[in-house]
Amino acid sequence: MKKITFAGALVVVLIVSSCASTPSIPEWVSQKPAPDARYTYFVGSSSAPDSATAANDATASLIAGIMQYMGVSVSVSSSAEARASLDDYQAQITQTVKTESKGRLAGFEVVEKYIQKDPKTGQYTVHVLARYETKELQKEKARIEALFQEERDAVAIPEKKGDQAAIEGRLMDAIRSYAEAMSAAGGSNIENAKIKLERNAKKASELAASLKLTIVSESSLSVALGSKLPASKVALVSNSGGMEQRVAGAPLLVTYPKKLASGRVGTGTMQVFTDTNGVTAFEVPLIDIAGNYRVAIQLDFSSISDLLSSLPSWALPYSDAVENELSGIVAYLNYKVISTAKNVPMAVAAYLKDTASARNADPAVFVSGLKETLLKEGFSLSDAKLLSGYQTPIDLSVLRAIAPADAQRFALVSLDIKSITKDGSYFIATAEGSLGVFELASGRTLYSATKSAQGMGLSESEAVSNALKTLGSQAFGKDLLSALP
Repeated sequence: MKKITFAGALVVVLIVSSCASTPSIPEWVSQKPAPDARYTYFVGSSSAPDSATAANDATASLIAGIMQYMGVSVSVSSSAEARASLDDYQAQITQTVKTESKGRLAGFEVVEKYIQKDPKTGQYTVHVLARYETKELQKEKARIEALFQEERDAVAIPEKKGDQAAIEGRLMDAIRSYAEAMSAAGGSNIENAKIKLERNAKKASELAASLKLTIVSESSLSVALGSKLPASKVALVSNSGGMEQRVAGAPLLVTYPKKLASGRVGTGTMQVFTDTNGVTAFEVPLIDIAGNYRVAIQLDFSSISDLLSSLPSWALPYSDAVENELSGIVAYLNYKVISTAKNVPMAVAAYLKDTASARNADPAVFVSGLKETLLKEGFSLSDAKLLSGYQTPIDLSVLRAIAPADAQRFALVSLDIKSITKDGSYFIATAEGSLGVFELASGRTLYSATKSAQGMGLSESEAVSNALKTLGSQAFGKDLLSALP
């Protein structure tokens, strides 16, 4: 056995046997040195069948002691930045211990290694004594604490902001801050992350449950086709603990009906915000189709959903609870667009576009079907007789001349039989019509469309008649009820 000493440098002691001449075990092996005026000391120890493994494990033990001093558990998963910084720091300690170098890590150095080998088992035990300049150690501790504090602050700061916003009545800001805190808690492994996420979810849900939208203007309207809807007003109100207050600065999404290029009714949306009094006013764009409509006004919480979308699967019940409360904040405005066309006397006439290919078509059948539909709705209609063989372009002077004296409008349609086919014992005819409605006094075109319809019959004439009837009663009749102002 022998003791190897390097003056002013690292001291390594190797004990090969336990004979009487074995030098005494260094005191620091059993009792870690207390901090002195300059240094704080750390000891790492481990045993293994070979010295290399024992040395590596002793180094790991040393690092664990330093991390414990720092107040950081090496096994804690953290943010990418904190994890990378910890990995780099531990790698520098490891290299310093292995190479016994100085200057790699400011203020840190290995003082002595003590290695024992049990002659009976062959087991190696390695002890490592290191010292760290206390001022440098405190700097590193502060740096690492700051990294972990950033992660904790990612939850604590928005939660605190949410609490303050709730006190001040800025409820949407509060809910958004709580959602931010939930996102931070769900995206990290900070201590008690689930408890913190659940706490913020509860706060957000309770605030959302207290909110409701109220129509403060007329909630059910009737307007004439072509008329402008009056402005509507909606208030976002919170009722918590019996205290009612209006919420300012809240984004609302208005979904309203609109006429599409195809002529059908679709929907459009607009975003509005409540003012300082918690109220917003908006105008729904005009729709020129008669009928009953509904406008939906709901809280626009898309920015909150974006924050919650990154939560892991275990947190979905909490985010769903918040979003379910927010999605229920909705109000409806109903209105009816009424056509006044039935109160305006209108003359009706039809002619064949091409008599040569008319296939015994009778325009009167179309007129009968059209009148049947419109008269049921109270329209005032009269027949106008066109000159025989009328096929000229629309001439208002002619229409005014043949219209009954009380007629203020004129509905004129040109008809064509596009095809007749046979399917088994039945004939199928396709009729097409181009219809225009004109205001006789001004000459203004009130309606213009081209439509087609099919009819079936045991003969060609029956199929053509049924096609014309359907074209008048269904295709044009129903469209005029909704679209004619």
